[in-house]
Amino acid sequence: MSTRPTNRDERRRAEARRRARLAARGELPEDDDEPEAVEAPATGGFLSRLFPPAPPLPGRPDPLAGFDASRPLRPLRERAFLLSRNVPAWLVMGVIAFVGYLASEFYGNSILGLLGNFVMFGSLIAAGWFGWQRPTLYGTAASLLSFVLLAAYVLVFFAQRGASPDTFGSTGELLGTLVLRGLYQGALGFLGGWYGGYLRRRQTQLSGQTVRRRR
Repeated sequence: MSTRPTNRDERRRAEARRRARLAARGELPEDDDEPEAVEAPATGGFLSRLFPPAPPLPGRPDPLAGFDASRPLRPLRERAFLLSRNVPAWLVMGVIAFVGYLASEFYGNSILGLLGNFVMFGSLIAAGWFGWQRPTLYGTAASLLSFVLLAAYVLVFFAQRGASPDTFGSTGELLGTLVLRGLYQGALGFLGGWYGGYLRRRQTQLSGQTVRRRR
């Protein structure tokens, strides 16, 4: 493996030399006493390089402010509390995901089906972007809402056309299919929400670094 210094390393060394010369002459500005934090190189394999660590969003209040942690069933109540604090992040995006989900199911691999997949996953990413309190929770909630809406629509759609319960197989088969599809959709929402939250934190971090460099 090559050990030649990269351009970033050369810039860091040049900046260090510049600061040392200024400090020796007593010309180092007061607000420049602390060196600017430099993002550590990504380590830990391919995923760490693909998704470098991103800090939490700055200036945001505690998402659980006002939550009573002393009562029982805390995990469920905590999630319900967070969802109630930012309803549009999962409700609106869940409805949009339903529209995309419906198009992907009815149109398959056609252009409309592929566009539906894009809209569905994009809305789950948006749920994580806007649901800064807990991106994975909002993405999962939006995804599960889209699944419930689609399942209800399909059942009503075929029932209005005279389909009997046996059309979908036995009750056990129908429930098994719904559970598996629901788990898959929930996992997709978790992934989309995580990615949306990560994108927002990363974008905020890069914007802050750009502003500092321009000063």
